[in-house]
Amino acid sequence: METREGWSEGAIEQVLWVAQAMSSYREAEEALRRLAHLKVSKTTIHRLAGRYGGMLAHQHQTEAEALWESGVKGEEPPPPREGQKAELGIGLDGVMVHVDGEWHEVKVGCCFEFGPGEEGEVKAQEVGYLAWYGEVEAFRRTMWGYAYHRGLGVEGKGIVIGDGAAWIDGFAEMYCPEGVRIVDWYHAVEHLWALGREAYGEEAAGWVERMKNHLWQGEAGTVVEECEALLATQEGWSTEAARTASYFRERTERMRYPEFRAAGYPIGSGTVESGCKGIGWRCKSRGQRWKRKGLTAMLALRSAGMGGGKEWNQAWELIRQAA
Repeated sequence: METREGWSEGAIEQVLWVAQAMSSYREAEEALRRLAHLKVSKTTIHRLAGRYGGMLAHQHQTEAEALWESGVKGEEPPPPREGQKAELGIGLDGVMVHVDGEWHEVKVGCCFEFGPGEEGEVKAQEVGYLAWYGEVEAFRRTMWGYAYHRGLGVEGKGIVIGDGAAWIDGFAEMYCPEGVRIVDWYHAVEHLWALGREAYGEEAAGWVERMKNHLWQGEAGTVVEECEALLATQEGWSTEAARTASYFRERTERMRYPEFRAAGYPIGSGTVESGCKGIGWRCKSRGQRWKRKGLTAMLALRSAGMGGGKEWNQAWELIRQAA
C-alpha cells in the first residue's frame, strides 16, 4: 500500500488502531508516544484517521452496492468471506451524536453467531459491528452487505432484533424477508413501565409484572386488551403512554417469545446496545463535536476496532485495497 506520509504500513495501522481505541486524538497522541514510541501530533492523527477511515467507509458501501447490483442482474455473487451460516443474529439500534452543529442519530448494527451459554442463556459469539451516519437506506444496504459477508449470504436466515422502529422493520423486510423479526424484550417492557407509571405512579410494579408475565407466556393479545382497558379509564395521557396498546398490537407477531426461546433465539438487544455504548464512548466524550466527514471515518474505524482482531484485519485489508 502506498503511503503518502512515507511511513510503513505497520506504523499507519498502529496510528489508526490507537485513534479509534482512545477517547480523543489528544489521548491517542500520548498513547502512541508512550507505548509505540511514535511521535505523531493529534492533528496528523486526525488527518490519517479521516483519510483511511473514509476509505474504509467507502469500501463498505461500494462493496454492498456492487453485491446488490450483481443480484439485480442475476449474476452469481461472490461467496461470503466467512462462509454461509444457517442463522445469523443481527441487532440494530441507534445512538445520538453531535454532528454538523446538531444532535443526529448514528445507526449501529451488529452481526453475531449465538448459542447456549454456561447457564442456559443465549450467548452471542463472534460479534462484529457497523456504525453509520447518513441516509437510512444507505445504512441498510451497507449493513446488508456487511451481514452478507459475515455469513448471511443469499440463503441465510437473519434473526433481526430491535426496538420495533420503522427503519429497522424496513431493513428486515427488504434484506431478510425469510428471516425472523424479534422486538427486544427490554424495549417492550419499557413501554409497559411508561404506561404503568403514568397510571399507577409508585404502585405500578404490580400491574407491570402482570403484563410482563402475559408477554413472557406469548399472550401479547392479552397485553393489548389490558392496555386498551387501562387507557379507556381516563383522558389526557402523554403521547408515549397513549400509544402503548397500538405499539403491542402492531408488533404481536414479533413478540412470540416462547417460540423464540424454544428455538434458541436471543430476545434481547444487549449485543447491539453494547456497540452503541462503544460508539458513544469514542464519539461523545467531553463535548466532542464532529463534522460529517470526520465522523464517517471514525465510525468505520471504531466499528472495526470493537469487533476484535479478525474484524480489524478484514477492515485493514479493505483499506489496503482502496489505497
